[in-house]
Amino acid sequence: MTSYGNDPHQPGYGQPSGGPPAYGQPAGGPPAYGQPAGYAPQYGGGPPPSRPGGVTAAAVLGFIVGGLATLFAIILFVGGSAFSGVNDGGSGLAGALAGVIIIFAVVVLVVAVIMIWGSVLAISGRSRVLLIVGASLLTAFGLISLLGSMQNAGTDTGGIISQVIGLAISIVIIVLLSLSPASQYFAAERARRGH
Repeated sequence: MTSYGNDPHQPGYGQPSGGPPAYGQPAGGPPAYGQPAGYAPQYGGGPPPSRPGGVTAAAVLGFIVGGLATLFAIILFVGGSAFSGVNDGGSGLAGALAGVIIIFAVVVLVVAVIMIWGSVLAISGRSRVLLIVGASLLTAFGLISLLGSMQNAGTDTGGIISQVIGLAISIVIIVLLSLSPASQYFAAERARRGH
């Protein structure tokens, strides 16, 4: 006769059972609250990390710049279309100018889409790369435009000031997304999603 807890076929109190779970049974105990039986917990899990203010500010600036660029592209498309209908006496200058304006409008629209989509990705914590690329393109275009304006003696001060402001905004977006809190946030989001 064996006493309680001394049965060699039964583990004692606090002793591991020592065997794998039966087929179809979840390993590691009962499922978490709200989790159906037989399913493993979600990969990564945990609450999402809090988004730094710099990431939010950069994304909002990206939305603003993308919206303004979209509006500017629409104006350029309308202007290019207006030039294409001008009768220039057969020289073709109006048509060529219309083509250049429309190509410029397409480039501006592409940058606008990059800024808006990059802002969506950044604000959702998915990626900051596209917004940095868009802001870098704007920085390059802004520097070229600013240098061109400074070479032209007829450029007004307001035009130069607006170019400097646009250049500063694009640099601020890049800096905000390159700071350590932003890097940690995007790394934590990547780890949480399992990428």
